[in-house]
Amino acid sequence: MSVTDPGARWRDAAPEFLAEREGQIRRLGRQVAELQFGRPGMTTVLGEPGTGRSALLRVAVARAREAGLLAVLARCSPAEADLRYGVVSQITSGLAGAGYPAFARRLWVEDQPAAALIPALCGEFVALAREHPLLIALDDAQWADEESKAWLAAMPHRLRGVPMLLVQARALGEGGAAGSATEPGPVPHSVIQVPPLRERGVRQVIASRYAGPVDGAFVTAATEATGGSPAALLAVLDHFAHASLPPAARHVPVLLERAAEVSGDRVAGSLSRLPADALALLRAMAVCENGLGFDLLTSLASPRTMFPEQVLSVLVRLGLVTGGEDPRPVSPLIADMALAGMDVGERQALATRSVELGYRAAIPEDRLARLLLNARPVGAEWVVNLLRRVARRRRLDGDHEGAAALLGRALREPAAGEQRQRLLIELAMTEVERSPATSDRRFQQVLLDSGPEVPVAALVRAADLLNSRGDASATYRAVATAYARREERGADLGSLAAIGWLAENDCTTDPVLPVPSFPDPPDRSEDPVQAGIAAWMLAARGERMSRTRELARTAFQVKGEEQPFGPRIYAARALFFADEVAEAVVGLDEVLADARRCGARAPAALALIQRSRCEMRRGNLGQAVCDFEAARAELPLTSWHPRAVPYFVAMEACLHLADRSVEEAERVLAQRLPSGADQGAAWAMLLYARAKVRMELADPETALRDINECGRLLLARGWTNPAMLSWRSVAAVAHNACGNTEAARRLAMEAVERAREWGAPSTLGLAHLYASRVLGGAEAMGELERAVRVLRDSVSRGCYARASAELTAVSGERPGAPSPPGESTRRVPAPSGGATERAVEERASTPNETRHLLTAQEERIAGLAAAGRSNAYIASVLSVSVRTVELRLTGVYRKLAVTSRNELASLLAPIPAPRNVGD
Repeated sequence: MSVTDPGARWRDAAPEFLAEREGQIRRLGRQVAELQFGRPGMTTVLGEPGTGRSALLRVAVARAREAGLLAVLARCSPAEADLRYGVVSQITSGLAGAGYPAFARRLWVEDQPAAALIPALCGEFVALAREHPLLIALDDAQWADEESKAWLAAMPHRLRGVPMLLVQARALGEGGAAGSATEPGPVPHSVIQVPPLRERGVRQVIASRYAGPVDGAFVTAATEATGGSPAALLAVLDHFAHASLPPAARHVPVLLERAAEVSGDRVAGSLSRLPADALALLRAMAVCENGLGFDLLTSLASPRTMFPEQVLSVLVRLGLVTGGEDPRPVSPLIADMALAGMDVGERQALATRSVELGYRAAIPEDRLARLLLNARPVGAEWVVNLLRRVARRRRLDGDHEGAAALLGRALREPAAGEQRQRLLIELAMTEVERSPATSDRRFQQVLLDSGPEVPVAALVRAADLLNSRGDASATYRAVATAYARREERGADLGSLAAIGWLAENDCTTDPVLPVPSFPDPPDRSEDPVQAGIAAWMLAARGERMSRTRELARTAFQVKGEEQPFGPRIYAARALFFADEVAEAVVGLDEVLADARRCGARAPAALALIQRSRCEMRRGNLGQAVCDFEAARAELPLTSWHPRAVPYFVAMEACLHLADRSVEEAERVLAQRLPSGADQGAAWAMLLYARAKVRMELADPETALRDINECGRLLLARGWTNPAMLSWRSVAAVAHNACGNTEAARRLAMEAVERAREWGAPSTLGLAHLYASRVLGGAEAMGELERAVRVLRDSVSRGCYARASAELTAVSGERPGAPSPPGESTRRVPAPSGGATERAVEERASTPNETRHLLTAQEERIAGLAAAGRSNAYIASVLSVSVRTVELRLTGVYRKLAVTSRNELASLLAPIPAPRNVGD
């Protein structure tokens, strides 16, 4: 990076600075002080490479020399690990350089047995220490040669009463206790741990080199990138000093890049010193990714000059491999760099040998599947079956990315025909969240590339899953092509044609209309796929409810993971429209279980959201919300095709409306939708929800535009059943609020007639209820009484409760009681949706009767306004926005035909401000 900061103030490298090592230095100082008093001791310094073990040893040697003691430092290395008495030779050379030629003869050069030589060496050192207290520091003791290790192990037994301190630094796991307590033995033995630096220590190191402010974000990033290694940190800071870059957050990318280089250099240095046998074993570990145990790994790597345990010890000492029963590379970087010297063919050959070895040894399937990921195609039948089984388990555990990798590997095997198409389908289902477009392309590949050997059932399954994510246009095109090819061969394509019809019907209002390619599904069929879609077709058109039920039940006769999900979900919708809600929920539960077992996440989400609609109709709002949230969690909104997104948005808004959270519903509908969201059938549902919200906010003009467009989209598809969306009734109320009474009457009565033709009590009762809100006099009362009578035994408990409340408000009697004299001429109250009433000549005679025209929240707001409270005060009391108060008051003024707060106060009896009032 060439950009520098003129304010950067880096210092030259200072004398060795040890951050967060104060405790370790104090303990070493105490050991040196004990030595001054003639007391022997042993200390082991444990830590990862680069944490400052060597620096601590240098501190101990310097302290001893400052105190006038004899001190020597020896460094071990892998290069000298096979040099007999190499460490002893370093120590004696150091003593000789300090003017203490300890030995007149180099005893270790003589060809003497260790049993005789080691006691002689120990005696020489003991004699020297008795004359001059001696500190011997040994760095990287794990690399000492075997003869020097034997000498080092023998020395403690001869130190009693001898003023000698032995300090050795080792890598973690290479001897010494993991603690700081003094251990029993011939002489006191202390273990000092050297952990990585924490953020405080990293900040101290940076501040020792940089004379300026240190960015906290930079410190955090440096701690993570270097792993708290002082050596790695200092190397990174050297680069920053050379480039005159300050330790600021904007330079974190440079920090990360340099830290990676430092780590790579360290690993490369370690790899360059590896014996051939150790490198072969490390590469085997890297390729196998913990798939084989150590015994099998050594069979794969076949050490030639060293014992397997010796090879493993070398790798552990260099910090390249973990210890224990299941050794593996310490980090992915080490594995990658170990394999970097092999070409792809060599890696695959090694992986293939590991697969063969693991298969013969009957290792667990999960491990064998990991080995297969890096291996060449094996060509054995067991491979694909094993990968599919393991992928299924991964999918059920929520590891969709791992399952996709296994299925992708299975496709590299020489599978053909139906087996290959099954793999493509399973892989597409697994990829739907992470890469939905790729998932769709795989389903299309099944439809477009399958030969005659692939059964039609596989095509139907692919078409069903492709359509479930919402891309009806792509489904139609792919199914139409596959249908035309198979039709020439005279195959039974009824199920495939039914799904094609479903997609074609959804594309009716697209900018480019589809060419009609599929006949209507037969209204009498024993095929579950055709029956489910035919049930939906009849229900959408509002025709023959009894036949619709029969077809829907036929769709649920066959269950299982292989049975298409979409037709059963559409059959459940048909039952929902026919008021068979409990039966629909049972069917949806079966679909959900089947979909989750095989990892079909889009159908599972669709089943949940339809179940949410069922629970909302039954009045179980809490369960409806739970099902909706589960649907969103099953497959995130970002993974759906834009055509499907409005369905989820509209459903969420409807749930908020059912909970009387109009502001939340408005917020949900205001969110930005992806391009193309307005091209599917779900757009009609979104428009319907928008219209309902605008009516709640006393904006009938905007509501009318939305609901008219909703009706146009439904009629273009031939969906005339008011059970689907009661758009005519909502439009009637909106027209009435705008003063278009004739249009309101026509639409309200048309909705009643359509509902009567369909025959479902919930649909008919709701149509009567809406009609009562736009008619007047005896007509309105009659419609309201019919609504109560029809809804009394229906599944729509919420609609029945609203109708009963409105009838009670009008008649003053319980539902079903005869109307009092004179009531037949009074207008029915406006809907709880807040539609504006035209000015009426005859108002209610008391304030309580007037309030029947208002919703609960409108009544509270109106009462507070009549009491002289400001909009801001009302908003704070009711925990809503000022904008909501303004909109509600506008609706109240329209309903009560008043124009000011004074008129409102004269009409309503003021109510005191409540202490705790919510929505």
